[in-house]
Amino acid sequence: MRIHTPHPHTPAAFERSHIRGRVRPYITQATLASLALLAILLIEQGVSDGIIVVTIASSTATVFVVPRSIASSPKRVIGGHVVSVFAGLALWSVLHLVTGGHVGGASNLQIDIFGAAAVGLSVLVMATTNTEHPPAAGTAFGIIVVGLSFTFIAFILSAAVILSIVRYLLRDKLQNLL
Repeated sequence: MRIHTPHPHTPAAFERSHIRGRVRPYITQATLASLALLAILLIEQGVSDGIIVVTIASSTATVFVVPRSIASSPKRVIGGHVVSVFAGLALWSVLHLVTGGHVGGASNLQIDIFGAAAVGLSVLVMATTNTEHPPAAGTAFGIIVVGLSFTFIAFILSAAVILSIVRYLLRDKLQNLL
């Protein structure tokens, strides 16, 4: 019986059995994920708020790491973000009432409370409508932080559609990496 001793300079990741011999799909899909996000950012020029980009970057990672999972299906990606937009808008409206129409003057505690509530409502509605897409919960939180921004909403929803189209076009080439 021969015991495999890894080379001391080989990165541990390459010693994992699920990666060994399959490095190419990992590199290819990581590159495609970067290119897809870059294309979205170039198409949607002018979006620079970090919380907006982080939400879609998380969705991009999900779509390219586990493209065949139900969380990456168009119904979940687009539906999850749509649900989260409405959850965020609902809680932002309540925050607007609580602050007397001056959401910009809301305290950090109020932002934290309403942001967490928006995420909770988003999770509840996604779960009950079968549109679960975990990264989309960030959309609800983002609306509380950014405020009522049609640029934010348009960016999120169009990016979700673009990601779903890219996934569809590459469906025969993508594989689950986990």
